[in-house]
Amino acid sequence: MPRPRQPGLTENEFEVMQVLWAQAPLKVSDILACLHRTPKPAYTSLLTLVQTMEKKGYIKHQKNGKAFAYLPILQQKKFLISEVKRIAKRLFDGSPGKLVLNLVENEQLNEVEMAKLKELLKD
Repeated sequence: MPRPRQPGLTENEFEVMQVLWAQAPLKVSDILACLHRTPKPAYTSLLTLVQTMEKKGYIKHQKNGKAFAYLPILQQKKFLISEVKRIAKRLFDGSPGKLVLNLVENEQLNEVEMAKLKELLKD
């Protein structure tokens, strides 16, 4: 029985997307070289993951000689917005305000972040 599809990206998919958002287009071997995980996945495992991500519509390929180079379709900004909404909905009754308050109360913000937050609150 297949696993139910989880919302958003899996950890492995997210790691690949971060590489592609920063440096696309890349071949699978280039993606593998950019991954910081130890041990690195096998080339064939990464290829399977990339092909699955393409089927899900997160990435696409273009012909690059005999190989395929992969590019993101999923935009990083849209992904981040949807993830924040999903977290707010799941953990804070759908309230982005409660999410922000929780972060401000429980995390150490540096001076630049505090100044940015104050500026946003003024607006």
